[in-house]
Amino acid sequence: MDTLAILAYTLIGYGLLVLYVAFAKPKAIWKLGKIQGFVQLLSERGTVLFFSIVGIAAIAGGVFMLIR
Repeated sequence: MDTLAILAYTLIGYGLLVLYVAFAKPKAIWKLGKIQGFVQLLSERGTVLFFSIVGIAAIAGGVFMLIR
């Protein structure tokens, strides 16, 4: 397995983790100061939307790297 494949799988895993945090909102993670800063800045719905976009982009990047 080459470095590019490892990076691609890492991106896919990261994207899935970000989507999990965005939709499940586990209290231990969701109450962190930086995420609460996003909530104050963007609102709850905006923060979920932002994390969803970041997660989908990471997954798409990983899949693109695997296909290529």
